[in-house]
Amino acid sequence: MGSSLLFEIGTEEIPSSFNGPALDFIRSKVSEKFSEIRLDYDSLNVFGTPRRLALLATGIGDKLPDMVEKKMGPPKRAAFDEKGNPTKAGLGFAQNAGVDISEISFEQTPKGEYLCVTRTIPGKATVEVLPEILEEVIARIPFPKTMKWSNPDVRFARPVHWILALFGDMVLPVKFGNISSGRITYGNRFMTNGALEVTTPDKYEELLEAGYVIPGVEKRKNLIWNSIEAHAKEIDAQVIDRDLLDEVVNLVEYPHVIVGSYDESFLEMPAEVLVTVMKHHQRFFPLYTTDTQPRLRPYFCAVSNIVPKDDALVRRGNERVLGARLDDGKYFFTEDMKVPIEEYAQRLKDVIFHKDLGTSFEKVERFTSTAMYLADILAPEKKDKVKEAAFLSKADLNSLMVCELPELQGIMGREYALHQGHDPEVSRAIHEHYLPTSAEDDLPGDIIGDLVGMADRIDTICGCFGIGLIPSGTSDPYALRRQTIAIENILLAKGYRISISRLIDQALSQLTGKLKRDAKEVREDVISFFKSRFVAILQGRGISGDVIEAVLRDFDDPLDAFMRAQAIGSVKTQAWFESICAASKRVENILKKVEAAPEISEGLFAQEEEKALYKSFKEVENSFISLVAEGEYTSALKLLAGLKDPIDQFFDKVLVMAEDIDTRNNRIALLKSLVSLFDQIAQFSKISAL
Repeated sequence: MGSSLLFEIGTEEIPSSFNGPALDFIRSKVSEKFSEIRLDYDSLNVFGTPRRLALLATGIGDKLPDMVEKKMGPPKRAAFDEKGNPTKAGLGFAQNAGVDISEISFEQTPKGEYLCVTRTIPGKATVEVLPEILEEVIARIPFPKTMKWSNPDVRFARPVHWILALFGDMVLPVKFGNISSGRITYGNRFMTNGALEVTTPDKYEELLEAGYVIPGVEKRKNLIWNSIEAHAKEIDAQVIDRDLLDEVVNLVEYPHVIVGSYDESFLEMPAEVLVTVMKHHQRFFPLYTTDTQPRLRPYFCAVSNIVPKDDALVRRGNERVLGARLDDGKYFFTEDMKVPIEEYAQRLKDVIFHKDLGTSFEKVERFTSTAMYLADILAPEKKDKVKEAAFLSKADLNSLMVCELPELQGIMGREYALHQGHDPEVSRAIHEHYLPTSAEDDLPGDIIGDLVGMADRIDTICGCFGIGLIPSGTSDPYALRRQTIAIENILLAKGYRISISRLIDQALSQLTGKLKRDAKEVREDVISFFKSRFVAILQGRGISGDVIEAVLRDFDDPLDAFMRAQAIGSVKTQAWFESICAASKRVENILKKVEAAPEISEGLFAQEEEKALYKSFKEVENSFISLVAEGEYTSALKLLAGLKDPIDQFFDKVLVMAEDIDTRNNRIALLKSLVSLFDQIAQFSKISAL
């Protein structure tokens, strides 16, 4: 059966975003340490609330397994003389091993017979090793921020008030600073008084629930969601914003859902304003109609940390707080609407983007030019709209609403532009140029948002690199990695063919006078940065490392590189493909030893195999080149299947490095032409055929 281990760290309220990673660390670290000492267990679960991080492991043995230790000594011939008497070497080994020379055994090895001592070391009692493990775990939990308090020499996310550590019914001696462990925990601070004594780990969850604490995160999450859904159903509404649940679950220990309402007149504002106030500022769940295209209803669900004596009193309090916030929002919206959005755009002249990169207005001017460059390539018919959208894209940063609720940048610009009569495509692009904001986020809905968004991002990337703000390690304060990936994902998803190097050149040309580094160095660094991010994208899409290396030899057009990688993946398992890769490798090795090969001369072909290979090569060459030019890479690759047998026959029967120089050079020229053809898609010598 084994015993159970219970470990709880009791704290002041920990920020909700800290809890999940902390619990994951505790689970993985304890599991890792148990494996290291070969300590078996049946199950290992974690619990967490705003005021506690806990672990419960069951089925732990009272004693670690015995260890068999083997110690090898000197060769037998050195440890004993010819008469069989131990030498100093043999006696010394026995003494160091703590045994009599008569207890020595011998082991045959490839080098001969050696002295050996084997002994069994009894496993320690589990209670002896657990305290050290738990003390290491508590000290190493990786919080984004930690603090000091009256407890000297230790740091934690929030002050630690108690430690509970039990193995079976025994208290384990665990210390953290000046806090020593015991068997005491605490229930809901608003609904219980005094400490709760835990007599056995298996009663932990039951005891806390009796103290108005639901320690299980998933259990608490399900209780919240099911209760909200039930309350919503009662008023013919639905809840949608499940993403808020991950935050709210770590704000409460004993959830109690209350439904509140607000004045319907607030629904005249953009829905995003209401949702932002409710979710991001009050942690309320908005309620929606049950239509297929849900609209906000003037209700919300709040999650309390207690069961109040009077739900109505708590409801009125929440309604009053939300109403005040929405009143502010309505005022901001009304006042902002009085100002033409073009005027807000002009006011960016007084806003510093970065001390070395100028004002936000200057930034808008720069990326507007880059957006027009992109429009010339991808959407010349929409150049006027692209220019207008770029000019207005940052205007709402000066609005009252966005100053109060920064999460609404772009959204309010869209609404103000629409209300003031701007083209709907332009208005949508003001919001959508910020998309995607994360890997899971939607992309812009149309090309105007794509072009403005890419232009904005490349200006930021080149500007930051140009003044030395280059990401290193985990430090990336301007989110340049995310912005680079966003550009590349847009190019892939929308099928845009763009030269990254030319896009960078365009952006750098707008930064003349701002750069603190040599423009050529900046250019190379940014290209390399784009390439490294693109490698990660391809890996995430399941493309193997060898194929990635093969197609990114010359990185410039992400969509083209992706299409080539996909094409190779579609034929990589074909039998003929291995011959193509092998030929590329052999030719590459040959070409390392020779100078540039001359043109092919048919008259110099002496063997049938080289004539056959040349004929097959010429038969596919023009079609291959045409298909590559059209981006039909899979079809182009399939043409190479006809080269398998001629290639195999050539390398089986033809000596490339012939004694006759002209013959040798002609054969090398043939092979070089062949591989040059392959290289239009990828460097096949880098690919490991399956």
